[in-house]
Amino acid sequence: MEFTEIAGYRIIRRLGAGGMGQVFLVEHPRLPRRDALKLLDAGVSRSDDFKTRFQREADILAQFSHPNIVMLYDRGEVDDRLWITMEYVEGTDAGALVADRGPLDAGTVLTLVGGAGAALDYAWRKRRVTHRDVKPENILIGFDDDGIESVKLADFGIAKAAGVATSLTSTGTTVGTMLYVSPEAIEGRDLDDRADLYSLGCTAFHLLTGRPPFSGSSVTALLAAHLHRTPPRASEANTHLSPSVDALFAKVLAKDPEARYDSCGEFVDDLARALRGEPISAFASTVIAPHRTMDPRPVTKNTTLIAAVTAIAVLLVVGVAVALGVYVAGGDDRAPVAAAPSTTQWASVTKTVTATAESTTRTTTQEEPTWTPDETTTTQAVVEPYEGMPCDPSEFGDRSADGTLGCSGLEGSWVDLTNQDHETVEFGAPCAEPGVRARVTATERIVTCRIAASGGSYSWQD
Repeated sequence: MEFTEIAGYRIIRRLGAGGMGQVFLVEHPRLPRRDALKLLDAGVSRSDDFKTRFQREADILAQFSHPNIVMLYDRGEVDDRLWITMEYVEGTDAGALVADRGPLDAGTVLTLVGGAGAALDYAWRKRRVTHRDVKPENILIGFDDDGIESVKLADFGIAKAAGVATSLTSTGTTVGTMLYVSPEAIEGRDLDDRADLYSLGCTAFHLLTGRPPFSGSSVTALLAAHLHRTPPRASEANTHLSPSVDALFAKVLAKDPEARYDSCGEFVDDLARALRGEPISAFASTVIAPHRTMDPRPVTKNTTLIAAVTAIAVLLVVGVAVALGVYVAGGDDRAPVAAAPSTTQWASVTKTVTATAESTTRTTTQEEPTWTPDETTTTQAVVEPYEGMPCDPSEFGDRSADGTLGCSGLEGSWVDLTNQDHETVEFGAPCAEPGVRARVTATERIVTCRIAASGGSYSWQD
């Protein structure tokens, strides 16, 4: 369908499309201003529960006013499809910038990471909101004749409940998000601002070295690297960097949240010192060591796979902000409103923000988690699955009664098979999940993942 107007907003052009819907550059119906409008697909918008949470979290974000956060302007519904308008940032993003230029200079990295960090600290202080999808692609950059004019953190936050990693303001993929995800998110534990801090650390590493700190030949291997691998030395990946950055990244990428910095501001301050070759606070407190697993038994290939599938399912459905991915904790209690499936019980944490800096004092007690990676989760029988609901490996390939939902082995949850739960694809390109449909890039053409007529591999076909 070709749109010319949505809810009174005149469409100028389409900016992009992803798993949640399409993003348009629009003209405001009454003000001399151009906005970005995200129109969510019908498959995402049909849940009443989804709509309620969407509206609640949009209302929270609309109260944010910070120079480093993309502003949310309006929300609504048209033809049973949810929409939202937000600030339009003309320029590029940090992911595209590092892909084009390679490792960025210290000044640019400090500007980008500093802006994103300030946004994260503000959101946590103001409403106990966490982002949960911090990555280079979500750091938007505006330019003027003198260089960088603005740095805006987009995608507060993740639309996981629809079974995809894209959301209101970005079109990243699940694997893209996994490159920066914290160990505690993978393990399904309750999250706070230190999970975002970890992701910001991964982002800073990527911008300085030209590559993320962890990688893997599969999602399972990538998640295992976040959980168990010692952070690599940034000074070896980029020999122009001072060795002091290695201690900094060992601290910000610590597997235990308690071992990280207390705030993004503290991390950015240390980053500035490290990039100047000066001593940093991380030297006094950081020990580079592999992550202590939650269970004393050795991790086998099967347990790692189960943990990865469970983690993907958790990351795809966890949280209260289905469309916006916003997670809110009341008062000083770090427990989110809707916690991920976990046996971990967290005690309350008091966090005192000083008047002059982002440094904090934490008093934390915690019961030892009893998570066991080699035990599968027993799911209760349900009459009708819904988008984003985790599904058991025994159900992979199953479809709902009306044929619109399928249990995805890649996502670990029930996804929309009508065409909405994948980012746009290229016709004829390889695909991995038979029967899934997607939209062809820059068109409204719908293709299906099918096996080639000659047999063998799968590709996107009519």
